[in-house]
Amino acid sequence: MTSWRDLVPAPLAAPETRALKGARLRTIAGLFLLAVLVLFFAPLRALAGSLALALLAGLATFTLVQGWWWLRAKRSADDAWLMRELGDAP
Repeated sequence: MTSWRDLVPAPLAAPETRALKGARLRTIAGLFLLAVLVLFFAPLRALAGSLALALLAGLATFTLVQGWWWLRAKRSADDAWLMRELGDAP
């Protein structure tokens, strides 16, 4: 019986570089912290006042920008990895 991996004509993803791994981990951490901040927003607002909203907005912006950058870099690395044998790499 053949494995499903033998049926895939190309690797599923490029090897992860240190920069891509760092970006992925920052994105995951940002999403986790954003979820915790939203979950405990009422106690944080009672503790920090209007600073809580600024913290929420800043963290949401960081996570959005970091996630967008990581997805763009990951897609570019995957395209380069898949096209490396064809000589079409950017």
